[in-house]
Amino acid sequence: VSTQSTGWLLSCFILLALQSGANGISCRASADTNYAVEECADAAETMCHHPTFTDYVGWAAGADWGCGACADGAENCVDCLPDACLDVSTIVSFQCKKYTAANVADAAGTSTCLTNTEQKCNRAIGAAAPTNDGCGPGANDADYVTCEGASCNEGMCNSDAEGTVTLCGADATKCKRPTFTDWVGWTAVNGDNAWGCGECGEAAQGCFDCDLADDTLNCNKLETATFKCYDYEVSGEKLVKKTGDAGACPMRADTDGKCNYPGSAATKTYSVNNNGCGPCADDAAADTCEECEEQECGAQATALSVLAVLAAMFAMM
Repeated sequence: VSTQSTGWLLSCFILLALQSGANGISCRASADTNYAVEECADAAETMCHHPTFTDYVGWAAGADWGCGACADGAENCVDCLPDACLDVSTIVSFQCKKYTAANVADAAGTSTCLTNTEQKCNRAIGAAAPTNDGCGPGANDADYVTCEGASCNEGMCNSDAEGTVTLCGADATKCKRPTFTDWVGWTAVNGDNAWGCGECGEAAQGCFDCDLADDTLNCNKLETATFKCYDYEVSGEKLVKKTGDAGACPMRADTDGKCNYPGSAATKTYSVNNNGCGPCADDAAADTCEECEEQECGAQATALSVLAVLAAMFAMM
């Protein structure tokens, strides 16, 4: 091999070595423009760094992206080998409805959420600030309800009489439930009147629905209470109070408690209205039914009251 050829080969090896040294690693420079990658200026660099990432919160503020390890004492910073950094291709952006601490729609409309797991949103059940502006699961199951899917935290309805809450999604406009009648209770649940999101069908029996709005929480909620009244039965030729404890009569929480019982004209064929719960029937014959407004009141209580008055009168003679 000639001296000229040897020199040419040596020059090629040197050039390749210089080019190899010049092509260092590349690191992501920011979260913008689809996590743009930039080549590190220092060809000897081996590490990258980026802000910490928290699911449903996003990238930590105050930390930057780039080449090299995190600076000493840097907070919210993660350093990594280029091929071992967080895989940003798994992070997706989605929207959740945003609410104020009073649990009404925020003027901002929606929150932009980031996750590398599942798309979830949350909403407070009562007046409380949503967790992470509505992104991800709620802080706890007692005060928040969580749903899966973008913008799923719009629309809130009760899913049972006990007050369990469900979220309906952006397309929901109504809540529904079985009808309720004072002194009788809830209509039996069937396929058309079940608790939850949606409206009663045209053929639905015993179904109530209501308009769902951002500032209306579970409009199908109904506060109920009970009032204790006695029922009556035939004994011999007359109606007497049934033995045992008074029955629990269902009523709306804002309804005034009342019991009914057989009047002086009631015979053994008289039918006590609603097992003694609530007022007398509208079509009750004169003096066949009486009403009282205290728990566990009724015919026996009235009789005892009359005896007490008579006893007091005799005592004064």
